[in-house]
Amino acid sequence: MSCIGTAGHVDHGKSTLVKALTGIDPDRLTEEKERGMTIDLGFAWLKLPGGQEVSIVDVPGHESFIKNMLAGVGGIDAALLVIAADEGIMPQTREHLAILDLLQVQRGIVVLTKADLVDADWLEMVREEVAEYLKPTVLAGAPIIPVSAYTGQGLPELLSTLEHILQTSSERKNIARPRLPIDRVFSLTGFGTIVTGTLLDGMLKVGQEVEILPQGKKSRIRSLQTHKQQLDETLPGRRVAINLANIARSELERGNVVALPDQLRPTVLFDARLHLWAEAPRSLAHNTAVDLYSGSQEVAARVRLLDTDELQPGQSAWAQLRLERAAVLARHDRFILRIPSPSMTIGGGEVIDISPRYHRRHQAAVLSALIQLEQGTPEEIVLAVLDRQQRTKAANIPKHTHNQPGYLLEEIVKQSNLAHDVTQQILESLLSEGRVYKIGVYWFAQTVWDALVAEALRLVQEFHQRYPLRSGVSKEEWRARLNLQPKLAAEIFAVLVEKGHLENVETAGGEEHTQRQALARTGGLIRLPGFLPSFTPAQQRQVDQLLQLFGEQPYQPPIRSEADASVGVEMVNALIEQGQLVKIGDGLLFSNTAYTTALSKIVSYMHEHGKITVAEARDVLGTTRKYILPLLEHMDVLRITQRRGDERIPGTTLFRGQIT
Repeated sequence: MSCIGTAGHVDHGKSTLVKALTGIDPDRLTEEKERGMTIDLGFAWLKLPGGQEVSIVDVPGHESFIKNMLAGVGGIDAALLVIAADEGIMPQTREHLAILDLLQVQRGIVVLTKADLVDADWLEMVREEVAEYLKPTVLAGAPIIPVSAYTGQGLPELLSTLEHILQTSSERKNIARPRLPIDRVFSLTGFGTIVTGTLLDGMLKVGQEVEILPQGKKSRIRSLQTHKQQLDETLPGRRVAINLANIARSELERGNVVALPDQLRPTVLFDARLHLWAEAPRSLAHNTAVDLYSGSQEVAARVRLLDTDELQPGQSAWAQLRLERAAVLARHDRFILRIPSPSMTIGGGEVIDISPRYHRRHQAAVLSALIQLEQGTPEEIVLAVLDRQQRTKAANIPKHTHNQPGYLLEEIVKQSNLAHDVTQQILESLLSEGRVYKIGVYWFAQTVWDALVAEALRLVQEFHQRYPLRSGVSKEEWRARLNLQPKLAAEIFAVLVEKGHLENVETAGGEEHTQRQALARTGGLIRLPGFLPSFTPAQQRQVDQLLQLFGEQPYQPPIRSEADASVGVEMVNALIEQGQLVKIGDGLLFSNTAYTTALSKIVSYMHEHGKITVAEARDVLGTTRKYILPLLEHMDVLRITQRRGDERIPGTTLFRGQIT
């Protein structure tokens, strides 16, 4: 099924022609009937001689209602450009034709209405004028058919010609990602909220859950209807009415989009190829405010020209458009630009990238990537989506704007605007060719993966060089500096470990202890294979002197600040990581031997007496409250002891005297 739209100047007979062809009056509003002028979109349908059903969208021709016209022509397969034979080309004829040209509506028929009001010579002159005017447009060479809605002249020829051009058109693509730009919202008693539009890119079925964008509201399809016929499912290209459940009419408006949940994501920034209408009254300067029309959406936007400072009429340019509010777009969507004051059409273009990064202007790498997205094969487009990180770096985009590398299949489908199964096949083929890399559910361009591995290893190598006494870098710091999500970081790290590029920093020896402390100290660190921190001879002499002090008074050793002052913070941290010193609380340290012996003595006393007090623990070790209180609190945290009032009893953790 196809959808055609009318276009043309006010009072040139568009609605009258539709009624003559279909028997349906597309002017549904009381005001339209009273004024004899179309104000809003009208809808009708007909059956062609060969039996094919065709939907018709009738648009207003008055310049005051151009916004309504734009809401109706976004999804049409062919156009009926209506020109009154007694008047010829008029201002809105030019603007409507420009819109069809900018939207690249490839098929159309020029209908010279009111042919019964002029003689043959005049009719031929108008035909020649129109044919000449069409030459630089997408409708160059289109059939020109004189008709009269009142006498029936030319109507059979119009229908047969329409059938012919629709037969030569390709079927609407079904990429299993349906979207219906809403052009009308109303409610009926007993049914609730109903929306209409032209279905694009996929099928809808009764009972499906749907999402209304950009609001993100969920609903369900109660029923589907095309041309007053109930359907269980409907194909792309059809005019469709959807009865939506659990959503009020007041929650929806023209410009919203019905889609399946989580398949589309609204955007406020996109890249595009712009073309300024040759008859535009002015040039387009960088950063100009415009109104953008795509599908049934109207959104204020600002145009950032990427390869020029000012676009002249008839010329094209690369641009990035920033929207004032989120809109639903897909790659290759066509759009129209108008300036808001005085309101007039100036140009349009094609969406190239729906989720780009913010681009600096006049960057060769950015422009080259956009050309590839516009002209590339499906394989090149998929690779271009996966290769964003490399292109961003080449364009010197600030690091904080990077997205993480790696894409889910669903994200690649959205970005490339290809069918799900086609995208999957392309990825598998590129994987076998070694041009992409896959980890779990994440896909990478091979170049991105290679760069990621190099950066991941460089960060660890740099850390070792900067902090030679530390066992390794924390996984969290490594993940954050690579800008990876936790799940992806874990999968990447596992691969690098498997390939022998990185390894975990293992604990120094055993199982339980206070083992909790050792794991907290080193379990989250990573290093290059074989790396071990080591002291220089001079540092080792300092370390030996410090450890001698800890050995002389094992249970009243130097406090942390004294140790730091003696050998430096880095060396003390290294001794803690190596397990030679054990940190207790914020400011106390014990040697490994003293720590193990202290815990063993306290545990032995508890098991012999069933409990231990602070004073008893102090006497057991021959120390002071300054040291024994933090040590007992430390044992409480490890659940080796359990505090009950002023006493400690054995806790739930069994201490075996093993230190890591």
